[in-house]
Amino acid sequence: MSLLDRVLACNNGNDTNAYFPFRVGDIRVGWIHRDFAPSLAPLGEVFVQGDSDIALVDTLADYETRTQGVDAALRILDKAGWFSGWCDEPYPVGTGFYRPALFEMERAAVPRFGVPAYGVHINGFVRDGNDIHMWIGRRADDKPTYPGMLDNMIAGGQPVGIGLKENVIKEAGEEAGVPEEIAATAKPVGALSYRHEDQGTLKPDVMFVYDLELPADFTPQNTDGEIAEFRLLPAEEVMQITADTGEFKFNCSVVNIDFFIRHGLLTPDDPDYVDILRGMHR
Repeated sequence: MSLLDRVLACNNGNDTNAYFPFRVGDIRVGWIHRDFAPSLAPLGEVFVQGDSDIALVDTLADYETRTQGVDAALRILDKAGWFSGWCDEPYPVGTGFYRPALFEMERAAVPRFGVPAYGVHINGFVRDGNDIHMWIGRRADDKPTYPGMLDNMIAGGQPVGIGLKENVIKEAGEEAGVPEEIAATAKPVGALSYRHEDQGTLKPDVMFVYDLELPADFTPQNTDGEIAEFRLLPAEEVMQITADTGEFKFNCSVVNIDFFIRHGLLTPDDPDYVDILRGMHR
């Protein structure tokens, strides 16, 4: 395996032939797999299926009615076992992060509807002279998604009604016990985008990436039960684990690779360098 393999595995959702476009009026907001589509048929008060797409019914004509109608339908689908771990965390649904949302949708349902999701990923690291060490988390075994896998030190989805920096500070406190005054020093360093397909779900997502340089004497402590442990590892070792194993959650590997590039660990001398860069921005 290689770092490029990790990028390609993250951005593997290039073929949408197995999916119906999901629309609000004439606006496509997602993708629904053809195997999932029949489960929406009994929910005709919310969804209508045409020959080539699935849309919200026209009577759901504004933000509130769409949100309420979709939420009622999703709760029925959740009881039927279509989602993993209902979160009670609404995500905006629209055509772009900086554009007005058309309605809200429960986080757990977003991949089933191929709706773009947004999140923050924070690289926690420590300098030791010229060397860099990275704090790496391991997801709890009872997480509904990707249990037991390695993760970035801090990461979280971007829900409705909260700003990016506010979310960084919130997630830093919940996931790693980082005091607000330290979390507030996190620096935005870019955004990564991909379209990932997995078992009939599509994730056309964007991750806003931050670097958080931490004091040498700081040790993260999880407070929300989502991370089982933290380890401080040399960045070169994190690079080897990322390239040679499947231990990292698929999108966290790409966040790692972006870190390696920006901190000079992965250079243009690597023959995959240009393909890696291209693959991290769909």
